[in-house]
Amino acid sequence: MKNSSEADILAVVESAKRAASNLMRTGRVWEYSLLSRIMKSPDPIGRQPRSRKFLLCPICKKTHWSLPVHLRRSCMRTSSEADILAVVESAKRAVSNLMRTGRVWEYSLLSRIMQSPDTIGRMIEELESRGNAVVGIPTEAPTAAVPAVPDVPVEAPAESSSESSGELYQCPDTTKQGTSLRERMASLGYYKKHSLDHDLLVSFAKFLQFDMSNENFKQEVENVARFLYFMDPQQASLLFVRQHEKSREYFLKLSEAGLSKQTVQNYIKSVKRFLKFHTGSTDLCFTDRVLHEDCKNYISFLDNIQMATSKQVSKETTRKRFDTFQEGVLSSTQVTAVLAAAKKDFLAVIGKLHAGECSPGHQLTLTELQLVLYYLEAIVILEHAQRPGVVEHMTVTEWISRRRDDTRPGFVVVAVKEHKTAATFVLTQEQEMWFDLYFSEVRPVMLGKKRKRVEDDDETDERFFISSTGKAIYNAYNDLERLHKKYQVPKVTSQMARRAYETATKELSDVQKTKVAGYLTHSTATAEKHYRMKEMGSAVDAFLILRNLRGDSE
Repeated sequence: MKNSSEADILAVVESAKRAASNLMRTGRVWEYSLLSRIMKSPDPIGRQPRSRKFLLCPICKKTHWSLPVHLRRSCMRTSSEADILAVVESAKRAVSNLMRTGRVWEYSLLSRIMQSPDTIGRMIEELESRGNAVVGIPTEAPTAAVPAVPDVPVEAPAESSSESSGELYQCPDTTKQGTSLRERMASLGYYKKHSLDHDLLVSFAKFLQFDMSNENFKQEVENVARFLYFMDPQQASLLFVRQHEKSREYFLKLSEAGLSKQTVQNYIKSVKRFLKFHTGSTDLCFTDRVLHEDCKNYISFLDNIQMATSKQVSKETTRKRFDTFQEGVLSSTQVTAVLAAAKKDFLAVIGKLHAGECSPGHQLTLTELQLVLYYLEAIVILEHAQRPGVVEHMTVTEWISRRRDDTRPGFVVVAVKEHKTAATFVLTQEQEMWFDLYFSEVRPVMLGKKRKRVEDDDETDERFFISSTGKAIYNAYNDLERLHKKYQVPKVTSQMARRAYETATKELSDVQKTKVAGYLTHSTATAEKHYRMKEMGSAVDAFLILRNLRGDSE
């Protein structure tokens, strides 16, 4: 305003002061229900709730004109004066930080939040990291709606008796370990993390993605970001290597919160790999030799922790196997119960696609698009007893290269080679038609939802199964769980399905057992032979055996 009058400048300053005062009074506490409505609105990025001041009480999550008086009378009436003053000082620092960083949001950050699998959870993390508080979080996390994308029209379904359900059922990925554990971790602050855009984390992510070809690198980077936040909430740095006791305390607290010993080990491995990258693949040894040596000593410290907890991991694994034994084995019918429950809705959507009612899939609702995706994933995992990695790694090239059994032309064989165990599964003519409709009609719509990023375009475009966000499937287990939850069928995992089929073959001949075993698990060497007629015949034989075990008529 260098060309404006002094009066105009003073007016702007006064307006900014009033805005700051209002922000301190009402802008730091957000109702969960309000966030939920925003995330589900047609334009969640464009709709920002109005601002709401004073000092925030960290206990009752309410703002107060005089926080010291409130603490003495209510939330900390049994605490010492020193403790009360310490909380007040912390609240003042939080206010200062909020005024400095909490009012300006990058559109790109909001866009990343909208694209995350758990939009509400990700928004809560970002708000809390900026000194805000979210209240009214339900005891059971509601289903998170997938953000709408304007360039792909999604129309309401026409009224029809054969119409599939119109309810969205995209669930948060993080519910895998149970809502109570998630809530406990969140309430203890263990989900708080530094920005993934920090230089230390960006370079580590690129190393994992490009040098190590780690497809799940984002999870590992987030583990490190949470660890760094616990060690120093103010700034991400490598100085944590000089805090051995606090580090040990962090891993202990994760166990106390309810994480399994194996998961805690994964956190340790992530931190260890993070340090090995910075000590071996950066200029740290030249720029700070003392810190470089401290990092190497810290890696030895982590080795000692891993050795101490390895026996606990083994005991935990043994206990899980015993619990599985106690639970018993499912029948083949129970394994595919969700396919039977969802089949009517699924066929209604396929009927619309097959009849040419859609202009490639654009008139399907988002729910219907997801149903086709989830149902086909469930066919591979539950009916064909393949591991989730087969769904996650299957490529377009492998689908196009499917081969038909010349002696039994009613079956096609699909081979997935880029997976640690490699795999082959067999589809009937009807299932092949379903997969082909997904490939030609539904998948292009899913890809249309993708936000263009140069580094993952090629990988996403080559993957056969694409999520509703336009990216490659990250965890097929989550999609399978959503389908079970949607149709209120007891959850069945890949391991449970494979164990059920293996148990069901105990009365079969050795030759049949061998064929089924080969169908369930292939070596890499076997994968190279998938297109030979002999191997194709064995795969079809195994498929027919599994179908008979399920009692399928077709």
